[in-house]
Amino acid sequence: MLKIKVSMFSHRLSTTPIKTINLWEWLLLENKYTPYINDIRASSNEEERKFLKSKLPAITPSGVFSKRKADCLVEPTNLICIDIDGKDNPSISDMEELKKKLSKLSYIMYCGLSASGKGLFCIIPYKDYRNHKLHFNALEQEFKDMGIVVDSSCSDIGRLRFYSYDEYPYANPDAEIYTRTLEKVPEIKQSRFHQKTDIVHNSNQTHQNIDKNTMSLEEFFLSPTNMDYASATPLSKTQKVERLLKRVIEEKKDITLIQKDWIAICCIIKNLFGDEGRELFHQVSSFYPKYDYDEADDEYSKDRSKYLYNTDRLFEIAAKYGF
Repeated sequence: MLKIKVSMFSHRLSTTPIKTINLWEWLLLENKYTPYINDIRASSNEEERKFLKSKLPAITPSGVFSKRKADCLVEPTNLICIDIDGKDNPSISDMEELKKKLSKLSYIMYCGLSASGKGLFCIIPYKDYRNHKLHFNALEQEFKDMGIVVDSSCSDIGRLRFYSYDEYPYANPDAEIYTRTLEKVPEIKQSRFHQKTDIVHNSNQTHQNIDKNTMSLEEFFLSPTNMDYASATPLSKTQKVERLLKRVIEEKKDITLIQKDWIAICCIIKNLFGDEGRELFHQVSSFYPKYDYDEADDEYSKDRSKYLYNTDRLFEIAAKYGF
């Protein structure tokens, strides 16, 4: 288990690896990126932390890939990396203490602090890479039973892991192989509803389903009495969308069940953020029970330049799910 090869990517948006590296060297040795980690953890400015994190390279812990897609796996490691974010686990105040507790699990090969220092990631050897999602389902349930929420996006075998450094990690190259698998219950494996897609083509027209005499959904949900996000300074269209989607992600709610809504969300994110919004689209899509990384990635890659959705459409969609 000491010579484990993984693919390295220059940044989070890259889909082609720059080289193959040794996983243990990546995890345990300081390098030129370590100062970024120190700066991220020392900063109290969220925008600065995001900027610094965008400079970090990443790896695919589950194997060597020719492209960052599940069907481009060249050499599997039979490893899964699970993320434990502090934001998802507000009752956990001491990540160092949690690290000690998790180190008692026989199947934990590595456990260390995330780049922010406010979360953990664990690397676990499992029996069969072909059952990656089933192994993840079992681990997710096992951690849930311990009162720990893990990031559902880790069910993707091609998921990236940002560079991080922990001066005092837990490492066990001889960890037990995790063998449990779990099928999701059929009741929640529903397909997206297909409805006639309500698209506004690129013209001077504006998609508007709200009575002009009433407050728009966007205004309603961003009013001070309904959202803590409201401020005295007017928000830009992009900021409003970012803040709404941040709530969706924080609350882990699926707002993509209806096919036309999913496509509309994709178009709005892509029109506002370009390729930099790809990861955001994946995050929003990942709460759908049958989320598939490749399907979502292909959807985002489609040419949507001829379609124009008013951002009010996003707030209409979110309203159906309680936002």
